[in-house]
Amino acid sequence: MEFCLITDKPDFAQEAESAGVERIMIDLEQNGKAQRQAGRGLFISTHRIESVPLMKAALSQAALVVRVNALTDDRAEEIETVLAAQADFVMLPYFHRLAEVRQFLTLVRGRAKTILLVETKSAVAILPEILKETGVDEIHLGLNDLSISLGHQVIFESLCNGMIDRAAELLNGAGIPFGFGGLARLSNRDLPIHPEMILAEQVRLGASVGWLGRSFRGELEYHRRAGELSDEIRNLRAALERWSVSSPDALAHNRTTLCEAVHAWKAQVVGSVH
Repeated sequence: MEFCLITDKPDFAQEAESAGVERIMIDLEQNGKAQRQAGRGLFISTHRIESVPLMKAALSQAALVVRVNALTDDRAEEIETVLAAQADFVMLPYFHRLAEVRQFLTLVRGRAKTILLVETKSAVAILPEILKETGVDEIHLGLNDLSISLGHQVIFESLCNGMIDRAAELLNGAGIPFGFGGLARLSNRDLPIHPEMILAEQVRLGASVGWLGRSFRGELEYHRRAGELSDEIRNLRAALERWSVSSPDALAHNRTTLCEAVHAWKAQVVGSVH
C-alpha cells in the first residue's frame, strides 16, 4: 500500500518522504465544500495553487498529487496551472455525471495520472460506466462527502452496508488501483473507531492507497518531535504487514468488530440528537 500525506508544508513533506511516504498531496478544493459539510467539523483546506511548484521542487522521490476543485467553466485554467507545475497525479473531486469525468480526462489529456474521487451517491451509481473510460488511472472513495450524500449519521456506515464491498469488487475486477477513507495514527486513542480496524478493512478489500489526512497529521504538522513521524509511519507499516498475512477469518472477524463499533457510534450520535 502506498501512503499519501496531505500537506502544503515542504519541510514536513520532506520529512514524510524520508520516512517512506510515497505521495504528497496539495489540496486545492474549496469551492462549495464549506456549505455541503457545514456542521460536520470536517477539514477545509487552505492550500493555495502557488504551493504546487514549491512542493514539486521540494520533493526528490515522492509523487505529487493535487486535488483540484470540482469542474466549473473556469477550472480548465486551474488544471493547466497544476499540470505546468508537473504534478504527477491530478484528482477530480465531487462529481455526479459521466460527462464531468470525460471533461476532466479531456482537460488532462494524459499529461498526468488521473484520480477520480467518488464521493456522491450518483458517482457510485455510475462507477461501472466510469471504469469503461480510457484514462482513469485510480479511484478513491471519499467517505466524508459520501456519507453526507447518502444521509448517513456517521462516515463509516457505507463500510458496513455493502456499498464499499461492491465498489471494491468492481475496481479489483477492472484492475484499477483504489483507496477509501483515510488512515489515522495508530497511537490516536481518541477516535470513535480504532484506526487499525480501518486499516485491516482496507487490506481485506484490496485497497492499494492509504490517505494520511487530518486525523493522521494532527499536531505533527506544526509541533513535531524528532522521529515521531517516522515512528507513526513505521507503526502503520508494521500493522499493514500483519494484516496482509492474516487469514480470511481474521479479516472477517475484524469487519464484524468494526461494524459493531460503527453501529454503536451511530446509536450514540442519534441518541445525542434526540
